[in-house]
Amino acid sequence: MKFHYSGVDKASNQRVEGDIEALTEQEAVRLLGEQKIDVFSLTTLDNSKKKGRRVKKDDLVLPLQELSTLSSSGVVLIDAIRALAQNKEHIELSKGFSNIALHIEGGGSFFDAISKSSLPFPDYVAQLVKAGELGGNLAEALLSASEQMSYDQAVKNDVKSALTYPMVLIGSGIAAMLIIFFAVVPKFSHLLNDDKPLPLLAYWVLSAGKMANDSPWLIFGTIGGVILVLVAVFSNKTVKRISMDMLIQAPVIGPWLEEQDAAKWSSLSAAMLSTKVSLINALTLAASSCDYTKRRQRAMNMISDIESGVTFSDALARARLVPSTSLNLVAVGDKTGQLAKMLTAVARLHDQSCKRRMKQVLTLMEPLAILIVGVLIGVMILGIVLAITASTDIAI
Repeated sequence: MKFHYSGVDKASNQRVEGDIEALTEQEAVRLLGEQKIDVFSLTTLDNSKKKGRRVKKDDLVLPLQELSTLSSSGVVLIDAIRALAQNKEHIELSKGFSNIALHIEGGGSFFDAISKSSLPFPDYVAQLVKAGELGGNLAEALLSASEQMSYDQAVKNDVKSALTYPMVLIGSGIAAMLIIFFAVVPKFSHLLNDDKPLPLLAYWVLSAGKMANDSPWLIFGTIGGVILVLVAVFSNKTVKRISMDMLIQAPVIGPWLEEQDAAKWSSLSAAMLSTKVSLINALTLAASSCDYTKRRQRAMNMISDIESGVTFSDALARARLVPSTSLNLVAVGDKTGQLAKMLTAVARLHDQSCKRRMKQVLTLMEPLAILIVGVLIGVMILGIVLAITASTDIAI
C-alpha cells in the first residue's frame, strides 16, 4: 500500500513530503520515524481501490515456492509475506498477501490467515501449513503445497490439451459449412423456383442456404445463443458434476478419467502424509478433491472403515480407489511405515498410465471429429450436386 506523507526532517528542520510503501499506516509512521522524519500528515493513495485481474489458483504456485525458499533460507515469515505483498504486476494477488500479513501481525497464525484469505487456496494448503507450523517444517510444507497445486494444474492442462485439437477440427468444420452456406449455396438457390422437382436432400440444403442468406443475423445470433447457453449450463456445478459422472462411465474415456483421479488422490494423500497431517484429515481432504460422486463416496467409506479398525491397505482394496496392481505397493508402505513414499510412487505410476490412456482417447477423438465434419460437409456438397443434376437432367 502506498502513502503520501508530509512532515519535518529532524536533522535539517525542513518540511519534506513524498510517498512511501507500507502495509499499514502504523508501519508507514514507523518507517518514516527510522528516517528521522516527524510525520504530521499521512494520506492513503488510491492504490487499494485499483482492480486487477482475478487471482487464479495457478497464480499461487510461484508465490508458495518463493515462500518456501525464503523460509528455508532463514527469512522471517512475515518479512517473506511482505515481500510478496509488494507485487505491483498483480494487484489482487498483492492485496491478498497484504491481508495475510495484517492477520499475522494482529496475532493470528499463518494457518488462520490462509484459511480466511480471499485468495483461492485449495483446502489442503491450509492443512499442510498447519502441519508445517506444528512440526517446525513450514518450508517443506509450503513446497509440498506448491508441488501439489502445480500437479493439479498440470492435470487440468492435460485435459484441455486433449480436447483442443478435436474442438479446433469441429470449429473449422462449422466455419467451412457457413462459408458454403453463404458463398456457394446462394448461387444455386434459384433452382428452388424452377418447375423441375428437386431431390429431398437438395431441397433441404438449398432451403437452408436461402434462409441463412435471408436472415444471417438470425443464424449467427442462434449460434452465439447456443454457445452462451452451453457455457452457462456447464458453469453450473450440478450440471458439471452430472456430466463428469456420466463421462467416467463411458468406454475409453472412463478408464482414462479413473486413472487420472487415482493419480490425483494418491498424490494429494502422499503430500498430506509426508508433512505429518493426520491420516483421517489427509484422507478427508483427498476424498473431497475427487471430481466424481461414486469415487468420492467410496473414498469416504474408506475413512469409515479405517476408523472402525480396518488397515489402510485393506480399506483401500475395498474402496477400489486405485487399480489392484498398485495395492501391493500400498500394503508394503503400510507395513514398513513408508506409506507416503509408496503413495507418491503409485501417483507417478498412474500419472504415466493416464498419459498413455490420454493418447488412446486422442487417437479415437481426432478421426471421429474429422469423420463428423467430413460427413456434414459431404452432405451439403451432395445436396448441391443433386440440385444441379436434377435441373440439367444428368443422371448420376
